[in-house]
Amino acid sequence: MNAWVTISMSINPAINKIKFSTICSAAVLTLFLFSAFTPAKNNLTPKQIPVLNINFYMMGRDNLDMDVPLKIGENVEYLNQEFEGEILFELNEIFMDSQGAYLPDLYQNFRRGAHAEINRIVKPLEKKGGVNVYLFDTYCEENSSTALMGFTPRLKMREETYAVNSPNFDRIYMAYQGLEDRSTLVHEMGHFLGLKHPWELGPGDKYQMGLRNAAEINTNHMAYGANVSSFTKQQLEKMKMHALKYRTYLMSKIISNYNRA
Repeated sequence: MNAWVTISMSINPAINKIKFSTICSAAVLTLFLFSAFTPAKNNLTPKQIPVLNINFYMMGRDNLDMDVPLKIGENVEYLNQEFEGEILFELNEIFMDSQGAYLPDLYQNFRRGAHAEINRIVKPLEKKGGVNVYLFDTYCEENSSTALMGFTPRLKMREETYAVNSPNFDRIYMAYQGLEDRSTLVHEMGHFLGLKHPWELGPGDKYQMGLRNAAEINTNHMAYGANVSSFTKQQLEKMKMHALKYRTYLMSKIISNYNRA
């Protein structure tokens, strides 16, 4: 039996009634001020900011621990901070379900192509129209002192088919423990939006992504370790272009700002 917890965020704008004559006067004044003081748009360059919806799924939980939703909120806040306004993320809904699994086992199923087992767990809950982040417990595998914190399925080619394959590639799988340091979600979102690990890139690709020395690589969010702290401006631009080209079906809106050229 599924237990659901849904947190929905909505804004209900107040509607004010104004007399028609007041509206006309205000419109004339606004038009004057706009024409007098607003620069022509041909002197400005539009900047598009995609806004992505995110849903979280608390898997393997029968009872609500409010500490987890609080950590989810902190992670989304940090996600927005690290993307520096190039992409925005809105927490849409949080679900809870008693059906659980261990993250390393799911990853092994994924590596073997055993997608039916994964779909059996996540498909009944899954919502379209957002990035779906599934939280599972994890463990240290044999002969390892570290535990898997997350993985993100992605298309290696034909990225234009993400929309028609939705929601199969709209997923991020994370460990509950990955919420603690907040960097796991940022790292996995990097993969979700087209980035690779630094060691998967050739010298030319590293240079193109702004990873031009050991310090820039070691502190980059797509590396591993306690010192990761930032994306390069080239990575942020690549992720934004990826979102605008391939992931518009997951957006609540696209904000257009005008900046001087």
